[in-house]
Amino acid sequence: MKGKICTVLFLPILFAGCVTGTVLETQNNVIGDGSVDNRIDSFEDVTINGCVEKISIQSDDVADSPVLLYLHGGPGSSMFMYSHVYNDKLRKNFIFVNWDQRGTAFSYHERMTKNISEDAIRDDALELTKYLIKRFKKQKIYILGHSFGSVIGLQLVANHPEYYFAYIGVGQVINYKYKESVEITYKWLHETLVKAGDYKNLERIEKDHFPYIDIVTMYGGHHNPAIDLDSLKKTSPYYFDGYFDLAKKSQAYTLECMAKNKNFKSIFNKPLSKINVPLYFFEGVNDHVIACAPETVVEYCKTVRAPDVKIIWFENSAHMINVEEPEKFQKELIKVKQETSQGTNVSQKSAF
Repeated sequence: MKGKICTVLFLPILFAGCVTGTVLETQNNVIGDGSVDNRIDSFEDVTINGCVEKISIQSDDVADSPVLLYLHGGPGSSMFMYSHVYNDKLRKNFIFVNWDQRGTAFSYHERMTKNISEDAIRDDALELTKYLIKRFKKQKIYILGHSFGSVIGLQLVANHPEYYFAYIGVGQVINYKYKESVEITYKWLHETLVKAGDYKNLERIEKDHFPYIDIVTMYGGHHNPAIDLDSLKKTSPYYFDGYFDLAKKSQAYTLECMAKNKNFKSIFNKPLSKINVPLYFFEGVNDHVIACAPETVVEYCKTVRAPDVKIIWFENSAHMINVEEPEKFQKELIKVKQETSQGTNVSQKSAF
Protein backbone atom coordinates (compact mmCIF):
# COMPACT_ATOMS: atom_id res chain seq x y z
CA MET A 1 0.00 0.00 0.00
CA LYS A 2 2.32 2.69 -1.35
CA GLY A 3 2.59 5.95 0.52
CA LYS A 4 0.42 4.92 3.47
CA ILE A 5 1.12 4.61 7.18
CA CYS A 6 -1.05 3.19 9.92
CA THR A 7 -0.15 2.90 13.60
CA VAL A 8 -0.69 0.12 16.12
CA LEU A 9 0.04 0.55 19.83
CA PHE A 10 0.04 -2.19 22.46
CA LEU A 11 0.20 -2.47 26.21
CA PRO A 12 3.50 -3.86 27.53
CA ILE A 13 3.72 -7.58 26.74
CA LEU A 14 6.83 -9.76 26.90
CA PHE A 15 6.72 -13.40 25.93
CA ALA A 16 8.78 -16.18 24.36
CA GLY A 17 11.85 -13.96 24.20
CA CYS A 18 10.12 -11.42 21.94
CA VAL A 19 9.04 -7.82 22.41
CA THR A 20 5.74 -6.69 20.96
CA GLY A 21 4.77 -3.10 20.25
CA THR A 22 4.76 -1.45 23.67
CA VAL A 23 3.67 1.77 25.30
CA LEU A 24 6.55 2.35 27.69
CA GLU A 25 4.91 5.26 29.54
CA THR A 26 2.25 3.69 31.74
CA GLN A 27 1.84 6.32 34.47
CA ASN A 28 -1.26 8.47 34.78
CA ASN A 29 -3.88 8.57 32.09
CA VAL A 30 -2.11 6.96 29.16
CA ILE A 31 -4.19 7.84 26.12
CA GLY A 32 -4.47 6.31 22.66
CA ASP A 33 -1.34 7.80 21.13
CA GLY A 34 0.87 6.76 24.04
CA SER A 35 1.02 10.28 25.50
CA VAL A 36 0.43 11.57 28.99
CA ASP A 37 -0.96 15.09 28.82
CA ASN A 38 1.83 16.88 26.90
CA ARG A 39 4.34 14.01 27.16
CA ILE A 40 4.86 10.89 25.12
CA ASP A 41 7.00 7.77 25.54
CA SER A 42 5.85 5.10 23.13
CA PHE A 43 7.17 2.03 21.31
CA GLU A 44 4.97 1.43 18.29
CA ASP A 45 4.37 -0.60 15.16
CA VAL A 46 3.72 1.50 12.08
CA THR A 47 2.93 0.12 8.65
CA ILE A 48 4.97 2.07 6.12
CA ASN A 49 4.43 1.35 2.45
CA GLY A 50 3.00 -2.05 3.38
CA CYS A 51 5.84 -3.04 5.75
CA VAL A 52 5.41 -3.25 9.54
CA GLU A 53 8.21 -1.27 11.20
CA LYS A 54 9.05 -0.15 14.72
CA ILE A 55 9.42 3.38 16.04
CA SER A 56 9.83 4.92 19.47
CA ILE A 57 8.65 8.44 20.25
CA GLN A 58 9.84 10.35 23.31
CA SER A 59 9.09 13.91 24.35
CA ASP A 60 8.42 15.82 27.56
CA ASP A 61 6.83 18.70 25.64
CA VAL A 62 4.93 17.62 22.53
CA ALA A 63 3.16 20.93 21.97
CA ASP A 64 6.24 23.17 21.79
CA SER A 65 8.91 20.76 20.54
CA PRO A 66 9.91 19.97 16.95
CA VAL A 67 10.29 16.40 15.71
CA LEU A 68 13.80 14.94 15.37
CA LEU A 69 13.91 11.75 13.28
CA TYR A 70 17.02 9.55 13.65
CA LEU A 71 18.07 7.46 10.61
CA HIS A 72 20.38 4.66 11.75
CA GLY A 73 23.26 3.22 9.77
CA GLY A 74 24.35 -0.20 8.66
CA PRO A 75 22.44 -1.02 6.67
CA GLY A 76 20.64 -2.89 9.42
CA SER A 77 22.32 -1.35 12.50
CA SER A 78 19.61 -0.34 14.97
CA MET A 79 20.13 2.52 17.43
CA PHE A 80 17.32 1.54 19.81
CA MET A 81 19.72 -0.12 22.26
CA TYR A 82 21.86 3.00 22.61
CA SER A 83 19.22 5.72 22.71
CA HIS A 84 18.90 5.72 26.51
CA VAL A 85 22.49 7.00 26.68
CA TYR A 86 21.76 10.21 24.79
CA ASN A 87 18.04 10.97 25.07
CA ASP A 88 17.61 12.69 28.44
CA LYS A 89 18.04 16.21 27.01
CA LEU A 90 16.76 15.40 23.54
CA ARG A 91 13.35 14.43 24.87
CA LYS A 92 13.14 17.78 26.69
CA ASN A 93 13.83 19.71 23.48
CA PHE A 94 12.45 17.55 20.68
CA ILE A 95 9.90 14.93 19.88
CA PHE A 96 12.68 12.37 19.51
CA VAL A 97 11.87 9.53 17.09
CA ASN A 98 13.96 6.39 16.72
CA TRP A 99 13.15 4.07 13.83
CA ASP A 100 14.26 0.57 12.90
CA GLN A 101 14.28 0.61 9.10
CA ARG A 102 12.57 -2.23 7.23
CA GLY A 103 14.27 -5.54 7.99
CA THR A 104 16.29 -4.16 10.93
CA ALA A 105 16.01 -5.70 14.42
CA PHE A 106 12.52 -4.85 15.74
CA SER A 107 11.36 -4.28 12.15
CA TYR A 108 12.35 -7.81 11.15
CA HIS A 109 9.67 -10.49 11.31
CA GLU A 110 8.47 -13.70 9.72
CA ARG A 111 7.46 -13.45 6.06
CA MET A 112 9.67 -10.39 5.83
CA THR A 113 9.56 -8.57 2.52
CA LYS A 114 12.52 -9.07 0.20
CA ASN A 115 12.07 -5.49 -1.01
CA ILE A 116 14.84 -4.04 1.14
CA SER A 117 16.83 -1.52 -0.86
CA GLU A 118 18.20 1.97 -0.56
CA ASP A 119 15.26 3.25 -2.60
CA ALA A 120 12.71 1.42 -0.43
CA ILE A 121 14.25 2.74 2.80
CA ARG A 122 14.37 6.28 1.41
CA ASP A 123 10.70 6.02 0.37
CA ASP A 124 9.85 4.76 3.87
CA ALA A 125 11.75 7.67 5.46
CA LEU A 126 9.81 10.15 3.34
CA GLU A 127 6.46 8.62 4.26
CA LEU A 128 7.45 8.50 7.93
CA THR A 129 8.39 12.19 7.71
CA LYS A 130 4.97 13.08 6.32
CA TYR A 131 3.26 10.95 8.96
CA LEU A 132 5.11 12.65 11.84
CA ILE A 133 4.34 16.11 10.47
CA LYS A 134 0.65 15.25 10.26
CA ARG A 135 0.42 13.40 13.56
CA PHE A 136 2.06 16.14 15.61
CA LYS A 137 0.73 19.03 13.54
CA LYS A 138 4.16 20.43 12.72
CA GLN A 139 5.33 22.52 9.79
CA LYS A 140 8.55 20.54 9.21
CA ILE A 141 10.91 18.24 11.11
CA TYR A 142 14.62 17.84 11.79
CA ILE A 143 16.31 14.79 10.32
CA LEU A 144 19.56 13.14 11.39
CA GLY A 145 21.35 10.56 9.28
CA HIS A 146 24.07 8.39 10.82
CA SER A 147 26.55 6.55 8.56
CA PHE A 148 24.43 4.66 5.97
CA GLY A 149 21.50 6.70 7.26
CA SER A 150 23.38 9.81 6.12
CA VAL A 151 23.15 8.57 2.51
CA ILE A 152 19.37 8.38 2.91
CA GLY A 153 19.09 11.65 4.83
CA LEU A 154 21.15 13.82 2.51
CA GLN A 155 19.21 12.58 -0.51
CA LEU A 156 15.92 13.27 1.27
CA VAL A 157 16.69 16.88 2.12
CA ALA A 158 18.08 17.47 -1.35
CA ASN A 159 14.93 16.16 -3.02
CA HIS A 160 12.33 17.31 -0.45
CA PRO A 161 13.59 20.40 1.40
CA GLU A 162 10.01 21.50 2.06
CA TYR A 163 9.70 18.92 4.86
CA TYR A 164 12.88 19.71 6.82
CA PHE A 165 14.14 22.54 9.05
CA ALA A 166 17.72 21.26 8.90
CA TYR A 167 19.80 18.17 8.23
CA ILE A 168 22.36 16.69 10.64
CA GLY A 169 24.86 14.18 9.25
CA VAL A 170 26.75 11.98 11.72
CA GLY A 171 29.68 10.03 10.32
CA GLN A 172 28.57 11.37 6.95
CA VAL A 173 29.08 9.32 3.79
CA ILE A 174 29.93 11.54 0.83
CA ASN A 175 28.62 9.29 -1.93
CA TYR A 176 30.85 10.21 -4.84
CA LYS A 177 34.00 10.21 -2.65
CA TYR A 178 33.70 6.58 -1.50
CA LYS A 179 36.91 5.40 -3.17
CA GLU A 180 38.80 8.36 -1.75
CA SER A 181 37.45 7.56 1.72
CA VAL A 182 38.56 3.93 1.45
CA GLU A 183 42.06 5.06 0.47
CA ILE A 184 42.27 7.51 3.39
CA THR A 185 41.14 4.82 5.82
CA TYR A 186 43.52 2.26 4.36
CA LYS A 187 46.48 4.61 4.77
CA TRP A 188 45.58 5.32 8.41
CA LEU A 189 45.09 1.64 9.22
CA HIS A 190 48.30 0.61 7.46
CA GLU A 191 50.31 3.15 9.44
CA THR A 192 48.58 2.10 12.67
CA LEU A 193 49.32 -1.60 12.14
CA VAL A 194 52.97 -0.94 11.28
CA LYS A 195 53.36 1.14 14.43
CA ALA A 196 51.67 -1.58 16.51
CA GLY A 197 53.76 -4.35 14.95
CA ASP A 198 50.57 -6.21 14.00
CA TYR A 199 51.97 -7.98 10.95
CA LYS A 200 49.22 -10.58 10.78
CA ASN A 201 46.52 -7.98 10.17
CA LEU A 202 48.91 -5.91 8.07
CA GLU A 203 49.31 -8.85 5.71
CA ARG A 204 45.55 -9.25 5.57
CA ILE A 205 44.80 -5.66 4.52
CA GLU A 206 47.76 -5.56 2.11
CA LYS A 207 46.53 -8.69 0.35
CA ASP A 208 43.29 -7.00 -0.76
CA HIS A 209 44.36 -3.37 -0.26
CA PHE A 210 41.26 -2.88 1.89
CA PRO A 211 40.75 -1.62 5.48
CA TYR A 212 38.47 -4.29 6.97
CA ILE A 213 36.00 -2.97 9.50
CA ASP A 214 36.83 -5.54 12.21
CA ILE A 215 40.44 -4.36 12.22
CA VAL A 216 39.37 -0.70 12.07
CA THR A 217 37.18 -1.36 15.12
CA MET A 218 40.00 -3.16 16.94
CA TYR A 219 42.14 -0.04 16.69
CA GLY A 220 39.47 2.46 17.73
CA GLY A 221 38.36 3.69 14.32
CA HIS A 222 34.71 2.80 14.97
CA HIS A 223 34.40 3.67 18.65
CA ASN A 224 36.50 4.10 21.75
CA PRO A 225 37.62 0.55 22.68
CA ALA A 226 37.03 1.40 26.35
CA ILE A 227 33.29 1.39 25.60
CA ASP A 228 31.75 -2.10 25.51
CA LEU A 229 28.85 -1.64 23.09
CA ASP A 230 27.31 -5.05 23.81
CA SER A 231 27.26 -4.38 27.55
CA LEU A 232 25.75 -0.98 26.86
CA LYS A 233 22.93 -2.58 24.87
CA LYS A 234 22.06 -4.78 27.83
CA THR A 235 21.31 -1.67 29.91
CA SER A 236 18.65 -0.51 27.44
CA PRO A 237 14.98 -0.66 28.47
CA TYR A 238 14.34 -2.31 25.08
CA TYR A 239 16.77 -5.18 25.68
CA PHE A 240 15.50 -8.75 26.01
CA ASP A 241 17.09 -12.19 25.99
CA GLY A 242 17.50 -13.15 22.36
CA TYR A 243 18.02 -9.61 21.09
CA PHE A 244 21.53 -10.30 19.82
CA ASP A 245 20.31 -13.26 17.78
CA LEU A 246 17.52 -11.13 16.33
CA ALA A 247 19.92 -8.31 15.45
CA LYS A 248 22.42 -10.66 13.81
CA LYS A 249 19.77 -12.50 11.82
CA SER A 250 18.03 -9.33 10.69
CA GLN A 251 21.22 -7.57 9.62
CA ALA A 252 22.38 -10.59 7.62
CA TYR A 253 19.00 -10.67 5.87
CA THR A 254 19.06 -6.91 5.22
CA LEU A 255 22.56 -7.00 3.74
CA GLU A 256 21.67 -9.98 1.58
CA CYS A 257 18.67 -8.14 0.14
CA MET A 258 20.57 -4.88 -0.29
CA ALA A 259 23.46 -6.57 -2.09
CA LYS A 260 21.06 -7.98 -4.68
CA ASN A 261 19.68 -4.53 -5.44
CA LYS A 262 21.59 -2.41 -7.94
CA ASN A 263 20.72 0.78 -6.04
CA PHE A 264 23.02 -0.34 -3.23
CA LYS A 265 25.87 1.03 -5.36
CA SER A 266 24.39 4.51 -5.41
CA ILE A 267 27.17 5.67 -3.09
CA PHE A 268 29.10 6.21 -6.30
CA ASN A 269 26.52 8.69 -7.64
CA LYS A 270 27.25 12.27 -8.56
CA PRO A 271 27.50 14.84 -5.74
CA LEU A 272 24.49 16.65 -4.34
CA SER A 273 25.78 20.14 -5.08
CA LYS A 274 22.79 22.24 -4.00
CA ILE A 275 20.59 21.62 -0.98
CA ASN A 276 18.00 24.11 0.24
CA VAL A 277 18.19 23.39 3.96
CA PRO A 278 20.92 24.17 6.53
CA LEU A 279 23.49 21.37 6.76
CA TYR A 280 25.28 20.34 9.95
CA PHE A 281 27.92 17.62 9.99
CA PHE A 282 28.87 16.04 13.32
CA GLU A 283 32.29 14.44 12.82
CA GLY A 284 34.43 12.37 15.16
CA VAL A 285 38.11 13.25 14.90
CA ASN A 286 38.97 9.55 15.21
CA ASP A 287 36.34 8.28 12.76
CA HIS A 288 37.97 5.79 10.39
CA VAL A 289 34.94 3.84 9.23
CA ILE A 290 35.58 2.87 5.63
CA ALA A 291 33.06 5.09 3.81
CA CYS A 292 33.07 7.96 6.31
CA ALA A 293 36.47 9.66 6.27
CA PRO A 294 35.97 13.16 7.75
CA GLU A 295 38.39 14.56 5.17
CA THR A 296 35.80 13.91 2.46
CA VAL A 297 33.19 15.85 4.45
CA VAL A 298 35.55 18.83 4.73
CA GLU A 299 36.02 18.81 0.95
CA TYR A 300 32.28 18.48 0.32
CA CYS A 301 31.51 21.45 2.55
CA LYS A 302 33.72 23.64 0.37
CA THR A 303 31.59 22.96 -2.70
CA VAL A 304 27.99 22.36 -1.62
CA ARG A 305 25.57 25.29 -1.80
CA ALA A 306 23.14 25.50 1.13
CA PRO A 307 21.65 28.20 3.40
CA ASP A 308 24.25 27.26 6.01
CA VAL A 309 26.96 24.60 6.20
CA LYS A 310 28.80 23.75 9.43
CA ILE A 311 31.08 21.00 10.70
CA ILE A 312 31.01 20.29 14.45
CA TRP A 313 34.03 18.30 15.58
CA PHE A 314 33.96 15.74 18.39
CA GLU A 315 37.52 15.53 19.66
CA ASN A 316 37.04 12.40 21.78
CA SER A 317 35.00 10.35 19.33
CA ALA A 318 35.25 8.08 16.36
CA HIS A 319 32.09 6.94 14.55
CA MET A 320 29.74 6.56 17.54
CA ILE A 321 29.72 10.12 18.80
CA ASN A 322 26.23 9.68 20.26
CA VAL A 323 27.55 7.19 22.83
CA GLU A 324 31.16 8.41 23.01
CA GLU A 325 30.24 12.03 23.79
CA PRO A 326 26.50 11.94 24.58
CA GLU A 327 26.37 15.26 26.45
CA LYS A 328 28.04 17.22 23.67
CA PHE A 329 25.99 15.33 21.07
CA GLN A 330 22.75 16.50 22.68
CA LYS A 331 24.02 20.02 23.36
CA GLU A 332 24.99 20.49 19.70
CA LEU A 333 21.62 19.20 18.47
CA ILE A 334 19.87 21.71 20.73
CA LYS A 335 22.11 24.43 19.25
CA VAL A 336 20.99 23.38 15.77
CA LYS A 337 17.40 23.88 16.86
CA GLN A 338 18.17 27.30 18.29
CA GLU A 339 20.03 28.43 15.17
CA THR A 340 17.30 27.31 12.75
CA SER A 341 14.15 28.22 14.65
CA GLN A 342 13.94 31.88 13.58
CA GLY A 343 10.84 32.52 11.51
CA THR A 344 9.44 29.02 12.07
CA ASN A 345 6.89 27.44 14.39
CA VAL A 346 9.71 25.92 16.46
CA SER A 347 9.91 27.11 20.04
CA GLN A 348 13.35 28.59 20.82
CA LYS A 349 13.22 27.66 24.47
CA SER A 350 15.66 24.95 25.48
CA ALA A 351 15.69 22.64 28.46
CA PHE A 352 18.94 21.37 29.89
